[in-house]
Amino acid sequence: MMRFTIVGGGAAGVLAAIHLRRHDPNAQITLIDASGRPGTGAAYGTSDPAHLLNVPAPRMSAWPDDPDHFCRWLNEHAVSTFEGFAPRLAYGRYLREQLAAAEVRMETAEVVGLVPGAPAQVKLSDGRSVSTDTVVLASGRPDGGMPDSLERAFAPVLAADTDGKVVVDPWAPGALAALGARRPSNVLVIGSGLTGIDVALHLIARGATITLISRHGALPHRFRNMGAPCEVPHLDALGADISLENVRAALAADLADAREAGLNWRQVIDGIRPRTSRLWRSLGWEDQRRFLREDLRQWEILRHRMPPTVADAIDAAIGGGQLTVVAGEVADVSLRGDGVDLLLTTTDESVRKHGDAVVVATGTAWDRRSLQRSPLWANLLASGVASVHPCGIGVRLDADGRLIDDTGATVPGIVCLGSIRQGEEWETTAIPEIRAQAAAVAKLIADDTHDRPVRGPGIIRAPAPVLTGAPASYAEGVRRLLAVQDGASISFATAVAEDPHHARAHVALAMIATERPDRAGGRDAVAGHLARARAALAHGSAEDRSHVEAIATWCEEGNAAGTVALIEHLDRVPDDAVALLVLAPSIAFAGAGDALPDAWQYVEQFTGVHGEAPWYLGLRAYGRTEQGLWYDAADLADAALELDPGNGNAAHALSHVHYETDAHGAGLKWLTDWIPSDGSTQRYLPHFQWHAALHELAMGDAAAAARRYATFLAPPQSRDVRCLVDAGSLAWRARLHPDWVTPPDPMPVLAEAGSLAYSPQTPFIAFHALLVLAAANDPAAIRAIKVPGASEEQANTLRFIGEGLIALTEGEPRAALDYLLESLPGLPSIGGSRVQQEVILETALAAMLQLGAPGQAGRLLSRHRATPAPQVTRGAVN
Repeated sequence: MMRFTIVGGGAAGVLAAIHLRRHDPNAQITLIDASGRPGTGAAYGTSDPAHLLNVPAPRMSAWPDDPDHFCRWLNEHAVSTFEGFAPRLAYGRYLREQLAAAEVRMETAEVVGLVPGAPAQVKLSDGRSVSTDTVVLASGRPDGGMPDSLERAFAPVLAADTDGKVVVDPWAPGALAALGARRPSNVLVIGSGLTGIDVALHLIARGATITLISRHGALPHRFRNMGAPCEVPHLDALGADISLENVRAALAADLADAREAGLNWRQVIDGIRPRTSRLWRSLGWEDQRRFLREDLRQWEILRHRMPPTVADAIDAAIGGGQLTVVAGEVADVSLRGDGVDLLLTTTDESVRKHGDAVVVATGTAWDRRSLQRSPLWANLLASGVASVHPCGIGVRLDADGRLIDDTGATVPGIVCLGSIRQGEEWETTAIPEIRAQAAAVAKLIADDTHDRPVRGPGIIRAPAPVLTGAPASYAEGVRRLLAVQDGASISFATAVAEDPHHARAHVALAMIATERPDRAGGRDAVAGHLARARAALAHGSAEDRSHVEAIATWCEEGNAAGTVALIEHLDRVPDDAVALLVLAPSIAFAGAGDALPDAWQYVEQFTGVHGEAPWYLGLRAYGRTEQGLWYDAADLADAALELDPGNGNAAHALSHVHYETDAHGAGLKWLTDWIPSDGSTQRYLPHFQWHAALHELAMGDAAAAARRYATFLAPPQSRDVRCLVDAGSLAWRARLHPDWVTPPDPMPVLAEAGSLAYSPQTPFIAFHALLVLAAANDPAAIRAIKVPGASEEQANTLRFIGEGLIALTEGEPRAALDYLLESLPGLPSIGGSRVQQEVILETALAAMLQLGAPGQAGRLLSRHRATPAPQVTRGAVN
């Protein structure tokens, strides 16, 4: 007698059990469910009859060969449907009755581990083990959890006692009922998909006024029975190896054809459904991740629609003023009085919303964080029995749903179904798909007594050769350089000690010495490093020569000539990550030279080369902040940090997102947690302390900023160019802040910066030198600054800033204001981020306040922060 153990008692687990019983009447089937309420799960555990299925009843039968089964059950039990849509609680009852008829052995316990074998051992939280021949992992919806951006925003609040005012999982048992019983009058619901709709209607029925909040501010469309799904010939014509752009273009063409034929777009979307898995698997994992970042929300609006009666109720609530839908990103969350405040940002403004309570209704997925929150999946990943799917959702599986371990081999005796398959199948959360999976899995494991060979998924790569000696040391140096982590120069020095003919390691040391005089021997060592690199080229390849000469030109001749050389090199060797990093005006080489014109558009050209490499995602994320695209920046940074939590460019981008969207509480909390943990190896750690200090100043805590400056930013904690830029600008800001009682002494900063402060070679460095010299009250040095090669706009902007700073320090606020306002249009030309440029705005505001013009100061600040940013159009369907 075969023994089957099913882990999970939601719809997927129940369907697996009943289909297994049909295929093997004599099997011993054990279903283990931690909730003690099998057949419910998150989807069907609601007690509110107003919560309807979003799939018509005729498509919800548990049995593929008997499509009317559920409809007959509804008639037999006198359950009313609403225009063909049944209550979700009725479907839960239906599943429980099917399970009872299957005579399955039940265990109420949490599974915390699984050891494959013959037999396999299923480990329970109470210390027991269950022996079994085959395990079915029917992982439903993950418990709790929020998207990365929301988790950061809510972190400061959740660390405190919210007194039930914050509900992070509306489907946790009793959570929604408890909130409704409190009869809140005004509730903020984050998420405008089907979950948000259900939460809103539940609370509206109990007298609440609801504000639905989502990035797009769009509701799911109404379900309309438009007839049979239509053909999608353009999508069908796509091959087995396609790009996301191919899919977008084909979908747009099929939609256009449908419109010309008088068909509805819903018929096109419905026509895609049986093809979704094939299309998904045809994408590379880089494009799958792009879809999740760029197209997912728009797809969900079209794919998951409201039942007609639900849509009617929503329309009525909007018309009656009980429901408002708002577009915006939640940047910050705070408890205030008896309620909760949310700070929302859009592309052009920040607004605050207050509610008696807030509910997070964004839905969850089996991403890396959800997998690690599950004791079972965390155990399977740690032991190598399972491996995360490279798209970031779900785990790797073969074509039949069997686990693939971290070596790429099939794990015998373990098969999965349900939402855990999303990485492989994508469309795997609705009953029609799960029902088909359950029937296929039941047939497979009931008929099969032997292991099948592993499928070779396209995403699995042969293990890279293990590097040793100088190549290994150089590779580690490059890894640290790309992640902006400390220790790169040590690794490169180790590489040349192990192999004096390693030309790339020599030129890397020259590059670091050029950019950071306190590392790799300083500027005096640059010529020596380059000479050794060129001598070593006798043992190198043509690509080595191209790489070395491009970097050498950048080191010897400066940014202008170096940029030309690097671009020519990248035309020949597009996968040279180090060369691309030097060209990008990110934190990695801040201050060494002017940015490449249109740098971020240039960086984007290499998406097809570097794909989802975390360093490249982080670089692109920072580029999005420079373009003012905060949502995109946060998405890219989250993706990079998910792959490499210590990635400096991604963390830097996220720091800018928090500041520019006024998410100061969330930003400070994130930096406070990240800096001593994943950020501890950062090459420019004081720069992140600077970002944290800016949050503290914005929150009115100058004393905390002063302590942070003394501990982490004052020389020698920060060095060289970063000392001038970070410590120097903060030393000037301290003089503008009324609560910073004893501003830092600028003289140690000037001593550390040396010639950088008095003879800056770039407008960016000159800008910060002016601030420190103003703090030191040195007008002669300010007027003496001349930047070689500066454009007329740059020179004029620096002159206006310098004269404005002098006027303010000499007690002439009117003249200071005139000069500083004149400088504002030219600030982008001298480089730096908006966070850095904002110090000039603050100086202008200080001059206004000295003149007694607080209203004018407020209007200037409002105009500055509301400057529109470029928009991004996502996906093919608008």
